[in-house]
Amino acid sequence: MYELRRILVPTDFSKHAADALEHAVEFGERYSAEITLLHVDEYSVSSLGGQGVEGEEIAAYRRKKAAFLDEQFSLLRKGVAGRGVRLATQVLAGRAYKVIIEESERQEYDLIVIATRGMTHLSTYLIGSTAERVVRLSRQPVLSVQSGPVHGAKMTSVLCPTDLSPAGNVALSYALSMARQYNATLFIQYISELEKPESRAEVMKRVPNLEEHHPLAKEVNIEFVFDRDVEPSNSIIRFADDRGVSMIVMSTHGRKGLRRVYIGNNTAEVVRQSTRPVLTVTHPFHKKMFARPVTEQASRKIPGIEPVGS
Repeated sequence: MYELRRILVPTDFSKHAADALEHAVEFGERYSAEITLLHVDEYSVSSLGGQGVEGEEIAAYRRKKAAFLDEQFSLLRKGVAGRGVRLATQVLAGRAYKVIIEESERQEYDLIVIATRGMTHLSTYLIGSTAERVVRLSRQPVLSVQSGPVHGAKMTSVLCPTDLSPAGNVALSYALSMARQYNATLFIQYISELEKPESRAEVMKRVPNLEEHHPLAKEVNIEFVFDRDVEPSNSIIRFADDRGVSMIVMSTHGRKGLRRVYIGNNTAEVVRQSTRPVLTVTHPFHKKMFARPVTEQASRKIPGIEPVGS
């Protein structure tokens, strides 16, 4: 069963990041989980920071940045006051995606909630580079959120696409847990290739015993959905929109078993284009991405900036 105790929310203080926090708070209330807001200061890996440039102008920047962080974190705390969640804040230095991934592994967070866009306001067909890398490389489950309303408070349905491979079925336990927690309908979707049509009976023979993925699977209202498409991502997105699905839960990889540095094409397209929150999970056989913990250096005190306490 999927238990949420600690949630990590990276933020650049944009509206998109605020929307991601709203989703995290909803989960925090539901699961009594602690939320950590993480801001990554990338100055140390910028052209000036990498060269160790110092001086009064740099010192002034650090003072302004420290004041800005205090102000922004204070506003976010006020925004969730009285919501019944514990909110901690943290500032680390380094390359954003590396710090997020390494910190999530080091602290063993149960979930990363990240906005697919930040200050750059990319088009709906592009995903921010930080979010894309986090989804692609993280061993922890990642909830990717586009700007929009929080569906979780009224979660009525969950969609779990799978190619019925061991890697693709990893998402089933998470989808079953979410559906049961919210008393929502779970749609399990299988999409066959146009050139190789499969009957419903043939596919059902390959469906795993769902109680092996969740001991209380029988308590979940489950509907099986069968489609045929050249691009499975199209069917996934279309079904989610047509049925007003509250959340999509899917594995980062499927039958092809691509290396972690290549996220499955279907998953990538769904994360990029779906207006629904997308929870992506990876198979446990994947190892840690970075040989040396990035946060060993990133967690050092940033000159002029004190980490903001909880």
